[in-house]
Amino acid sequence: MKHMKQLGVLLACCVGGSLLSLLLRGLLPGNVLGLTLLLALLIFGAVRLHHVESVADFLLQNMAFFFLPAMLGVLEIWNDIKSEALAILAVCLLTTLCTAAATALTVHIVFRLQHRETEEAFDHD
Repeated sequence: MKHMKQLGVLLACCVGGSLLSLLLRGLLPGNVLGLTLLLALLIFGAVRLHHVESVADFLLQNMAFFFLPAMLGVLEIWNDIKSEALAILAVCLLTTLCTAAATALTVHIVFRLQHRETEEAFDHD
């Protein structure tokens, strides 16, 4: 029963995000708004981490299953896109590298800021 409640919280955020997207006339995607809604609920304490943690962990551990429909869709249109496959792969590689670089830079900046805060705390003591 615990897992059903946790799944219900996640699905409620998903549906809430989709409804917000409809209200905003598709300005932002429903899945992005749903995750933002869940984040806001977690930050403000309306939802505690233990309310969603085990189902979220299960979904993250089995994320590959969620990519199967997309891959099957690509296989269905393969004849239409095979002439552009090299360009598509190049864009995928480039965006992956850009994402990795942005993530690494963000982590580096956060570590430097945390280290600076730690040093300032020691200086004030």
